[in-house]
Amino acid sequence: MTTLALFTGLHRKRMWRIGLIVAGGICGTAGVCHGQQAKGGKPAVQKDNGIRKLRPADVAGLPPEFVEKLNARGCSIPQFGEVGPGPDKADRPTTGSEPANEAAGKPANVIHGEFARRGQEDWAVLCSKGGSSTIVIFWGKTTACPASLARLEDAHYLKRGKDKKVRYSRSIRALRESDLGDRAGISGLKSFSHQGIDDRFVGKSSAFFYCSEGKWKIFPAKDSSSE
Repeated sequence: MTTLALFTGLHRKRMWRIGLIVAGGICGTAGVCHGQQAKGGKPAVQKDNGIRKLRPADVAGLPPEFVEKLNARGCSIPQFGEVGPGPDKADRPTTGSEPANEAAGKPANVIHGEFARRGQEDWAVLCSKGGSSTIVIFWGKTTACPASLARLEDAHYLKRGKDKKVRYSRSIRALRESDLGDRAGISGLKSFSHQGIDDRFVGKSSAFFYCSEGKWKIFPAKDSSSE
């Protein structure tokens, strides 16, 4: 009986220790999962070489199917503003040439408009991947014009302002004919019936892209105006 009691006691003690190990493993795993969830719940602002970038899923109003496609391409969306360490946007003054949506606190470089034909809603997003950004277009209906254009290095758009601070300064916007003024060559279009995409190096230059007859036509200009 004594031997049996001793064996039973040792067995219970051993099982108790095993229980602690298993419980610790479960808690450890739960802790990791919780940590990952908490991390995923933070504001989705990423930084790449100091440039602020948003994840497509965190842009309000962007259709889910486009979010999925951008994620599949590995896209993030670069935002106009200061690069490197510095104050948050709320703590810094605007520059005067800041894109209107960014100045209003809305995500930059996500636009929609009639880029193929009047009455058709299309979207355009500046997709950054591997140090370069491309304008990616999501057509509302099948369109002959290519669905991506103007792939350029992000570093090209870093500009030092009068305040000596460096900013990422690429910005896209939707424009109509009435917004273009006397831009060189624009009068050569036979039919200007819908919007185009203005790709700006804010405060320096811009290229207006217009989808016509299955091709993107380009109209460059100097950009020195304020929004």
